[in-house]
Amino acid sequence: MSGEDGQIPHVQLFVKRSIMDNSHKSSCPICQRWFMVLFLKSEAKELALTVFPVNMKNPEPEFKEYHATPPVVVLVQENVVLTDNLRIEQYITSRFNALDLTSDKQAENVCSDIYIKFNAYLKAVDQTVQAKERQLLGELKRINDFLAQSGGQFLSGNEMTLIDCDVMPKLQHIRIAGKAYRNFEIPSEFTALWKYIANCYETKAFRESCPYDQDIILHYEGKTALKPLGKNPTLQRASTTITVPEEVQTD
Repeated sequence: MSGEDGQIPHVQLFVKRSIMDNSHKSSCPICQRWFMVLFLKSEAKELALTVFPVNMKNPEPEFKEYHATPPVVVLVQENVVLTDNLRIEQYITSRFNALDLTSDKQAENVCSDIYIKFNAYLKAVDQTVQAKERQLLGELKRINDFLAQSGGQFLSGNEMTLIDCDVMPKLQHIRIAGKAYRNFEIPSEFTALWKYIANCYETKAFRESCPYDQDIILHYEGKTALKPLGKNPTLQRASTTITVPEEVQTD
């Protein structure tokens, strides 16, 4: 959708920057969500997207004027600044509507508790750990069974929609941070879920926005009493996991 002057609207997205290399590959799941949504819109030629990483310890002058926490969306020509997550969704959905990213309501319902259960699992102590893990596994199974039944490449069919942009960043956190803090792995028998993850890994929207594994692990420092297993993430070379395990059958 072009502006009044015929030019494609320029949209700026401010995200929390990577600790590993100061880039726009933000470990904030909400930041990645809007990166993916706006990337899909830019692929559809609805807008021209520029992503700015923000140093949260010492925010850049151009970001300070918004008095907000990332993600922040700015429509340059229209002088519109969006700082609220719900407002961003409402505005982007109505303003850029050529590419329909509306999600299936059942898919939204199936995925609604996955990240809540994951955070509870990371924060669990002693006698509650196993129960919280079972709850997380139950939510992952719900998604797996839904995908197996629906048969689509993504949660709402064969094209990415808003729900994929919301859920896939969270699944990546579950995979990477779950392994680092609890030695947790998504079960290989959840083949429909792994096929879905593999499909998302193949999209430019996810690959361009996917944070480094080390940034995902560091994202939970202070959010759990646990310490990550293995070498300190800040001493590792930045790497990104975007392949499925060899033992998982996704064909």
